[in-house]
Amino acid sequence: MSTPDLRSELAETTAAAGWSRRIDDRVDVYLRGLTRVRVIWQGNDMISGGSRYQEDILETYSRDLDTVKGWLSR
Repeated sequence: MSTPDLRSELAETTAAAGWSRRIDDRVDVYLRGLTRVRVIWQGNDMISGGSRYQEDILETYSRDLDTVKGWLSR
């Protein structure tokens, strides 16, 4: 049995936390309420970066996957 990649793991975790997910090739957009998190992937185990928006205003950007996971765990 193969282990899931980080992209799939993040999708499962966020779905359980109430986030909806849209996929466009290398980009996953997570939505919940007025918050949007956009994650750009390099393959399925590394990100190029992520950005967090509140009411369509960019709040912050990071290239660190753990930081992006933190945004999605709130």
